[in-house]
Amino acid sequence: MISRTISICQGKGSIGHNNRTFHTKNTDPARTKNNIVFVREPIGTAYEKLFAEAVERYNAKQKRSDRKIKSGYFEYQFGQPVTETKLTSPDKRKSFYEYLIQLGTMEDTGVGTEAAEKATACLCEYMRGFSERNPNFYVFNAVIHLDEKTPHLHIDYVPVGHYKRGVDTQNGIAQALKEMGYGTGKNAIAKWRQSEYLVFRRICEEHGFIISEPKKSRGVSYAVDEYKEIQHEKERLTHELQPLREMELAADETSVAGKKQFLSNNISVSPEEFEKLEQQKKAVTVQNIENQHERDNIAARQKLLDEREADIAIKEAESLSRLAKRSNELDVRESEIVKIEERALSALNDADADKRRAAVLISDAKKKLEYADFKYNEQLNLNRNYSALQNKYCILEKERDRKASELVNLRYAVGISPTDKETDPVQKITAIRDENSAIERKLDKELRLPFRQQKNTTTLEMLDMVLDKFKSHIAETDKELEESRSVIARLKEQLSFIKQEFVKVVLAVNTLVYSDKYCRGLSGLSKALATGISFFTDSTFKKLGEYDSINKCAIDDEIRENMNHLIEPENSRTSSYYER
Repeated sequence: MISRTISICQGKGSIGHNNRTFHTKNTDPARTKNNIVFVREPIGTAYEKLFAEAVERYNAKQKRSDRKIKSGYFEYQFGQPVTETKLTSPDKRKSFYEYLIQLGTMEDTGVGTEAAEKATACLCEYMRGFSERNPNFYVFNAVIHLDEKTPHLHIDYVPVGHYKRGVDTQNGIAQALKEMGYGTGKNAIAKWRQSEYLVFRRICEEHGFIISEPKKSRGVSYAVDEYKEIQHEKERLTHELQPLREMELAADETSVAGKKQFLSNNISVSPEEFEKLEQQKKAVTVQNIENQHERDNIAARQKLLDEREADIAIKEAESLSRLAKRSNELDVRESEIVKIEERALSALNDADADKRRAAVLISDAKKKLEYADFKYNEQLNLNRNYSALQNKYCILEKERDRKASELVNLRYAVGISPTDKETDPVQKITAIRDENSAIERKLDKELRLPFRQQKNTTTLEMLDMVLDKFKSHIAETDKELEESRSVIARLKEQLSFIKQEFVKVVLAVNTLVYSDKYCRGLSGLSKALATGISFFTDSTFKKLGEYDSINKCAIDDEIRENMNHLIEPENSRTSSYYER
């Protein structure tokens, strides 16, 4: 039974090629529909699912905004937006890794054969247990290609590691391998590959395959195109040599019938058979010439292949030299890294001790800060309540002032002085209402309006009507007053005349009483009567209030002149009345 090899290697990581976004010359688009897809998730969605919460936790711890991750984790790690192209960060991390596994070759397990179907079943079983065996490898794209020469499996995954510093969940192949138990260093990935090789080998053997031991590599790997070109050249040369091998076998198998002559080593043949031999000889000669020509061509091609192989060997030697040099550099670097790790571990232990002490201090500080925050919030609530009460107090003061102003205006309106503390405003308003009611009744009584008109007439209209009526009365009264004033003026003139005449009578009586010239003819009774009349008239005249305003000397002269016609005066002298 044929034994087969298992090929496990790291792929280029072309998501577009794996998902057949485009086709290459080694694929058959007609068979692409037969490919088996296990997972097909956009890498951006995978990164969001794996690292978004870790970024949120990291940002929540940062006190400074410039240290926060403002873009997604992918852009933060690789410096550009999400893309399906495999990227490498400054610290040598890949945006994703590809793992390629295959059973057999196109000669012994080509697509379309029974062995290929069994190999596909093995690959399916292997893929179904991959995530369970490798919990730190998140598979976002996995497909078995059946549209190429041999069935093979592409697995694209993001390694997930957990860290104490920085973002607590990151893309990290070394940390992921360490967490899955494969240790650290450059041998970790080799240990993991060996483990997966053994798993796949067990599955293949359970399906009846015989697995050959893996061959040691010469240390040089060819590009896919170079390897395929060499294989095609080998196939072409094999096909060209095949007719020569067949002709050689035919010549070996050709036999001619003949008779051996007696007492001789010669063989006698018939002319027909001899002719046949001659023709075969000529054909073989021609064929040998053609074969020699082909051998020359093959030798020339072989020479070219030898030269190319020599060039490849030189390149291989150069690659081995560079590899050895690089290996030495890596060994030195690994030694330096080990020392740095030891120093870092020591510093980390010291930092952990400091961290524990700081954690205690931070815990106390947090409690004090929480208490301070509680007090601060309590004070803020008190300040807000105080401000609210102040605002309410100001509003109440304004309302009180407005009500007081309204009350003062109301007291003024009802006729109460601000200094009057005894008068009850309610009683005053009640009294005003009673007065208004009385006024309305008086208005009704005064106007004597019909009930319908009285019902539709307001108090102000009634007052206007009463005022109009009073104005009419006042006009009539003014007219009567003017008439009375004219009568009074005439009466005043008459009174003034009477006063003048009365004064004359008074002065005449006084002259008669107190003048010796005119009183000699009066008897005792007449003189007493005249004297009494003089005192009465004098008192009455003074009560009239115009005594001092009368020109008494002129009146006296007039009286004396008139009396001289009747009575001859005895002596010319001033009356004692005037002397008084």
